Amino acid sequence: MTTEDGDLTVAVDGVLDPTVEPIETAITTLWQCLRGLAIGDFQRRAMHRLLGAGDTRPIEKLLDGEGRIDWPLRLASGGTVTVRVWRGDGLTTQQRVAARYVPVQLSAARHGEGLWAVRDRATDELVRDGEGQARRFALEHSARAWVSGQVALAGYRGYRQGGTG
Repeated sequence: MTTEDGDLTVAVDGVLDPTVEPIETAITTLWQCLRGLAIGDFQRRAMHRLLGAGDTRPIEKLLDGEGRIDWPLRLASGGTVTVRVWRGDGLTTQQRVAARYVPVQLSAARHGEGLWAVRDRATDELVRDGEGQARRFALEHSARAWVSGQVALAGYRGYRQGGTG
């Protein structure tokens, strides 16, 4: 679900510098940091339910979709701090998908004309349709539109990256 299938980056502005660790360790680090802050009882109980109960599922559920969550905590002194949690690479699912696919020209005929396809950087292969054939596009714009469609789909929960679709 995360980079290195478990790494998260956690930070608390002005209190905890961004720290990348496996999910269980990252949540423990964040909880230890927040326990030391002068915050109200309601916020402390909410943070304990989210971070201190030893269950990673609540944070993982919040990270579904964008891959990043930020929330403010009000300090007893009247100020606020922002708590930040994101997937190990710091990219949203949509950014990850956008970086994964790149339009490539298959054959350059005269005057830059030719067929286009989309290369999947994760596999270094051309994206294929449901029948196993490489997707081909007459225009670069069409190939970019396909990538944009995949990026848009990535915003939905339960999106699974893949070359077919």
